[in-house]
Amino acid sequence: MQPRYRMYLAGDAWAHSPARFEALRSAGFRCRICNADSSEAPLQAHHRTYERLGAELPDDLTALCARCHDEVTNFLRARSYAMIEAPTVVDIVLHSRAPLFDASIAAGAA
Repeated sequence: MQPRYRMYLAGDAWAHSPARFEALRSAGFRCRICNADSSEAPLQAHHRTYERLGAELPDDLTALCARCHDEVTNFLRARSYAMIEAPTVVDIVLHSRAPLFDASIAAGAA
């Protein structure tokens, strides 16, 4: 997590954000995934986008309990890492090996 984002989340602007409150209120102060309420688990507002960080709209956020928020964040991180292309070294090693089957040899034997 970037330092600017961490500082923002720890500050008063986020704690008193109207968009954050509206996201929690519109979810009935319940997790949108598991339906836990604030007495069962701490509720948090998950950023669905960072386009308007510091000036979020309610639709930029989703109410989640801490456990579901961790799960969603882990899933999204794993998905983004999976989208990263393999390092060039791996490509070189894989593509520089001789093929397991050479069709030209098989064609000449027939």
